[in-house]
Amino acid sequence: MTKKQRQLFLSKVTALLLSLGAEQSDDHFTLQTKAGKLTLHPDENKTVGPGTVFTRFDDPQAARQFVDCNPFSGKWNHHYFDGWDVETAVTDFTYWLGKVLA
Repeated sequence: MTKKQRQLFLSKVTALLLSLGAEQSDDHFTLQTKAGKLTLHPDENKTVGPGTVFTRFDDPQAARQFVDCNPFSGKWNHHYFDGWDVETAVTDFTYWLGKVLA
């Protein structure tokens, strides 16, 4: 995976989040979901694969009605390592976000 492809992953995830109404603040985003506030931090992987989107729900118990996040911290990370191309990773992430969007 080239640096250009990893940067493409970040730009596509950023465009997706903004199109869904997320608010951007520096390097992270906030998105209102069916389970409450979700904070997202997209990051490119340094060596393999396109990247990771680190996420955390403010209310883990509410989020667990929709997805399998950490019941204590609310973490719900999406890792895209070797074997993922940019388009497939963004499509997968879009699918999972659909589970928590109204």
